[in-house]
Amino acid sequence: MAINILINALGIADSGGIVVLDKALAECATDKSNALLIVCNSNENIRKLKIKYKEFNFIMVRSGLLYRVFYENIIFRRLVIKNNIQLIYNFSGSAQLNFLAHIPQLTKVHNLLFYSRNLDAVYHSKKAYFEWFKQVFLKRLYFKFMLNQSKYIEVQSNHVQDCLSNFIDTKNKIFYEKSDIDVCNDAFSLPRKYDFSKKIKFLYIVGPHFESIHKNFITFVNALTAFDRLNIDYEINITLTKGRLHNSEIWDSALDSKTNYLGYIDSQDEMNKLFCSNTILISTSIIETLGLHVIEGIKNGIITIAPNESYARTVYGDNMILYDTLNSESLLNAIQVVLESDSPHSELILSLQDRLKKSETAKHSNILDIFKGVLNV
Repeated sequence: MAINILINALGIADSGGIVVLDKALAECATDKSNALLIVCNSNENIRKLKIKYKEFNFIMVRSGLLYRVFYENIIFRRLVIKNNIQLIYNFSGSAQLNFLAHIPQLTKVHNLLFYSRNLDAVYHSKKAYFEWFKQVFLKRLYFKFMLNQSKYIEVQSNHVQDCLSNFIDTKNKIFYEKSDIDVCNDAFSLPRKYDFSKKIKFLYIVGPHFESIHKNFITFVNALTAFDRLNIDYEINITLTKGRLHNSEIWDSALDSKTNYLGYIDSQDEMNKLFCSNTILISTSIIETLGLHVIEGIKNGIITIAPNESYARTVYGDNMILYDTLNSESLLNAIQVVLESDSPHSELILSLQDRLKKSETAKHSNILDIFKGVLNV
């Protein structure tokens, strides 16, 4: 049965959102009988997807919260009627549900910033009450209200459902756990080679929102500043420009001589070059739905270190190298344990890859299966 679907991708612009949207569109393209209407903001990455998936109908509109509220609640109704839409897929997870369109709606949640008790605690410990009220609490009230109206919810991992259950009643919700990761054997690299008598390469992947509290960038900076005093040969590869970092109060300019400022990398080939021998990827995020940067590190066969949070244990597994989230000394200790370990790192990397393959294979692999489940076709 052919399905007419409206994909609400408003708010998706770069980074992980574009990667996941690209994968969803590729899955939809496997069945040419379905018709997709994709409403999105106009930006360079979306324009590339429009060219790549020219068989789908893209409606590209300007950005802006008020414009988005108007479009989702007024224009969507017209689009539903005109295009005989059977399902609205709220891809961004923070959508305003269209109460006037009396058709099934599936909401994808891949932003947990408004549903994290741990993040709340960090804001409060920093006494950033006003910032928490503005950046988290007000948005939580709004998005929580919208999510309460949605019966069908898509999550990338079961820890997302656990986080949501702390803020909304999930008893009457139907959850679909969907994999957004390519886990075919060809997607995984063999473990990289490590010789810590040679230069160590620390990799930190982050976007322009690096100063946000949930990214916890200060823990990385403090740990590497302490590491710098150990007289070990190393370099830092970071996906930010020197100007952005120097305009930040978080960055320590003492690390300049050791740092390669890469800026935003939009080429997968260029990104893959960073996952090379003697590289250790470090993540400091307090909350993630998946943490695609860590997953890419595991898939590309490098050592990865992440905070000891529920998302890390759930998504990456018990073998993951973890440290106390807000503790730079704990991160430094985790790095030193890696450097001093006599065990083959290849065994650890392969175990993480194997676990990732098994856990992702157990989830829904194609969004069309979920669409059909919601519509019961």
